[in-house]
Amino acid sequence: MAQLKMYWFPGTPVDDSPLPQGYSFSNYKGDEDKSAWVEICKNGLVGDDATDSAFDDSILSWTDIDPYKDVFFLDFNGEHIGTVTAFKFEDRNVGDMHMVGIRTDFRGKKLSKYLASLTCKKLAAQGVDYISLTTDEWRKGAVKSYLTAGFLPVEYDMNMENRWAAVLEEYGIDEVPMVYEDGTPYKTIKRKGLVKKIRFGVFGGARGKTFMEYCREFDDAELVAVCDYNEERFKEIKEKFSCDNVAFYSDFDEFIKHDMDAVCLANYANEHAPYAIKAMETGKHVLSEVLPVQNMKEAVELCEAVERTGKIYAYAENYCYMPGPKKMAKLCKKGELGVFEYGEGEYMHNCEDGWHRYSCCDPLHWRNTMSAFYYCTHSLGPLIHISGQRPVKVAGFEAPFNARMHRMGAKAGAFAVEMVTLESGAILKSLHGVGPSKNSVWYTVYGSKGRLETAREDAEAGGAGVLYANIDSVDDGTNDGKPSLIETADSLSDFSQGAGHGGSDVYVMFNFVQRIKGNRNTDIVDVYEALDMFLPGIFAYYSVLEGGITKEIPNLRDKAQRDIWRNDTTCTDPKNPAYKCIPSYSKGNPEIEPEVYETLKKKFDK
Repeated sequence: MAQLKMYWFPGTPVDDSPLPQGYSFSNYKGDEDKSAWVEICKNGLVGDDATDSAFDDSILSWTDIDPYKDVFFLDFNGEHIGTVTAFKFEDRNVGDMHMVGIRTDFRGKKLSKYLASLTCKKLAAQGVDYISLTTDEWRKGAVKSYLTAGFLPVEYDMNMENRWAAVLEEYGIDEVPMVYEDGTPYKTIKRKGLVKKIRFGVFGGARGKTFMEYCREFDDAELVAVCDYNEERFKEIKEKFSCDNVAFYSDFDEFIKHDMDAVCLANYANEHAPYAIKAMETGKHVLSEVLPVQNMKEAVELCEAVERTGKIYAYAENYCYMPGPKKMAKLCKKGELGVFEYGEGEYMHNCEDGWHRYSCCDPLHWRNTMSAFYYCTHSLGPLIHISGQRPVKVAGFEAPFNARMHRMGAKAGAFAVEMVTLESGAILKSLHGVGPSKNSVWYTVYGSKGRLETAREDAEAGGAGVLYANIDSVDDGTNDGKPSLIETADSLSDFSQGAGHGGSDVYVMFNFVQRIKGNRNTDIVDVYEALDMFLPGIFAYYSVLEGGITKEIPNLRDKAQRDIWRNDTTCTDPKNPAYKCIPSYSKGNPEIEPEVYETLKKKFDK
């Protein structure tokens, strides 16, 4: 877990209290001081069995540290009992308060404040922009002394605000300013007991249970309303959540009037956009499940609703937050892979055993009428998110309708492939479908320095929760990398254990809540990126329908391009008479006998 980070800014008042009688400061003078330094730093900063080499590792390995100028001791009657290293990163004009320690037998005397004061005076005189330090929650006395000295919490890694809220609660501190890693203000954060919860409504009680459970388990969210049309499911939800003072609705127009901050849309995948627009127009932030839209008209209207209302729209593409893809995105953003060149993603899901439940045995259910290309964001979405780029061209390839799809009552190809070109010229391959013989969730990406790849499901190594790396030491051409296993855990991993889709469902909600609270660092998929993930599926199907030609993918950030597609209602949904309905399968909708759906209905009785 990442350490807490704190900054002190010049101009903050410094404690000028004189040292108590018998105490004094001294500088590091040579090897004879190493053993005293190690003894001070045991029980927290270096191992209990550390030797003098710990000084070399912690001090001399830092190129910016001159131990004779930057390492200080707090002495009692001439004996070293405390230490701090105060140095400046020359390339960033930033100071660092490093390796602060008080010997065990002198702890609890509030002596670290003198080390903090010395550091702040020294580095402020050198003209640094700010002074940084890192620490841990369990070092309670140290953390409190840093807060007292004017150091501010830093929002730089996942869950930092919540961790600091717990720290403030323990110390009885109501609020304190927090800053981003670049030193700019974030906001005043409050102790845990004073944090305002984000009030959620959930539309759709089946898939929506994951959002409801988050509100029950996490302190930053509260479930206040649920809407569902299915009477049996409605009864089940009421039994489970009625004790949480939740209001229940069977009418969306009444539900959306409820006093709440945000709505999670977990209704049918082909109906998200109209409800998202209605929710934002009534002042609610929106978290939309997959898919974002079902045609270009809805895509244009969704973009413009987000811009018009100013509400936050987040797309719940949870596969972006599985441990492997999530870590891939972080490493690529840091430049560890060099220049992004290629990626592959797979979401192959043999759905036959559960299709009668998923599709309600309805011949016109969206799952039974959806093109094989449309459910593409589980495979393509993480690749778009990892690359950070916009797709510009796509060519589609459709697998044949097969016996499995016939038995399921689904009128589409068994699976589909999109070959996508990104704005940089990099290439993506997306493979996905509900009718393959076997399952596969897998991702790999290549850059100029190497490759990152999740484990294959058949390897029984953890699938997308495991990440392998083979990265060169120098960009482009050395080929000296060796395969290694990359740690994917972060500060939310423990909280996400047992949550759906490899824990990724927790990250979707957590990030959405953080963005509502104003955190610009939080990792959401906004409306434009959501469409970057989905539009390649639409246009890949057009590619197949037009003989396999490459299709340009519009950029709906551009209002001029929106006008071209503003009235295009083309989709495969036969239930909406206002839309232009095309076949779900490029060769025409397959004939599926009514007996197939009757057979599926019998599965409910088993």
